[in-house]
Amino acid sequence: MAMTSKRRKADTALGSLILRNMANAMEREREKRGLSKNELARVCEITPPYYLGILDGSANPSLQVISRICNNLNLSLQELLMGKNPTD
Repeated sequence: MAMTSKRRKADTALGSLILRNMANAMEREREKRGLSKNELARVCEITPPYYLGILDGSANPSLQVISRICNNLNLSLQELLMGKNPTD
């Protein structure tokens, strides 16, 4: 059986919660900035299909990707992973 490099989606409750929170935070930022999904993906330096994977819970982002999203959206790690607006 050949090994593939395709990453598996999060298979734990915590992993699923983190992806859901990331999706909520990213969508909130996208709407706040008036961007399309493709435009937000470009801002985050990820591909549109990868962004859609975050939204549907099938992505498994690395720490490097998470860090890049935080930096490019000017969000703290807590804001991105907890999915909460600092004013909540």
